[in-house]
Amino acid sequence: MESPYRGWSQRLRPAWMACLPLATNGVRLIVRKKLFWLLLALAALNFLFAFATIYLKAQVSAENPAISQFVDRVLTSMTGEGKSFRDFMFAQGTVTMLLLAFAGELLVGGDYRHGGLTFYLSRRIARRHYVIGKLLSISLVVSLTTTVPALILYAEYGLLTDSTSYFRENWRIAVGIVGYGALMALVLSLLLFALASWFPRTVPLVMCWACVFVLLPALGALLREVFDDRRWQLLMLWRNIRLLGSWCFGAVTAERDLLLLPWAVAVVAGVSVVCLLAVLPRVRR
Repeated sequence: MESPYRGWSQRLRPAWMACLPLATNGVRLIVRKKLFWLLLALAALNFLFAFATIYLKAQVSAENPAISQFVDRVLTSMTGEGKSFRDFMFAQGTVTMLLLAFAGELLVGGDYRHGGLTFYLSRRIARRHYVIGKLLSISLVVSLTTTVPALILYAEYGLLTDSTSYFRENWRIAVGIVGYGALMALVLSLLLFALASWFPRTVPLVMCWACVFVLLPALGALLREVFDDRRWQLLMLWRNIRLLGSWCFGAVTAERDLLLLPWAVAVVAGVSVVCLLAVLPRVRR
């Protein structure tokens, strides 16, 4: 009698390919929530304002080049310089942090609460594949709200000029956008993964997230005023990331920021390493 079972004739894909479905599945879970679209609308308002500003300045400069400098002084939100794109991504990142605070339970916490981690690790994937897939899902959310809009604005600013000189002279801006976006995606994904793995429920996770980005900055500002020492500002993780983003754009010019830059690198790197070490014990079969 012929066996009803047939062998698998297709080529098996490597386990690393499982990282992509993990990442896309996390994004699907987020886009199904109304809160995501509400916060995305807030981020879109900032993007549309910057987009309209660039277009308006280009039209005014084309019709009357003599007043282009005056328009730049009036509409300072988008001047085509690295600082403008840095500030835009910083504003977008603020909205992204609010989104991640409420999305951590969906992306990571639910796997611990509902047994999803056991399901994933029962397949042909190792812990590293699961961790990388979840980090990619968080990074995709961060990139979609920060890096991608900034690159669109950069392309718009260059295309609305008379030649390709803007892209040749300001290639460092594109590198800065990608670098700043990758830095935000890496640090925020590691931090959210670590917190959500230890605090899988929404309320404790939001409270811990607020302690990192609200309580510690307030404490750092208070200690800075009391002791008159700028190094206390290193408690502000979001400010440290912004300082490193300024370095990516080549916009660190103040001497006080140059002195704090090595310390900011050490703090961001230390937080990333601690978060990674905190994640590994929580990912067990």
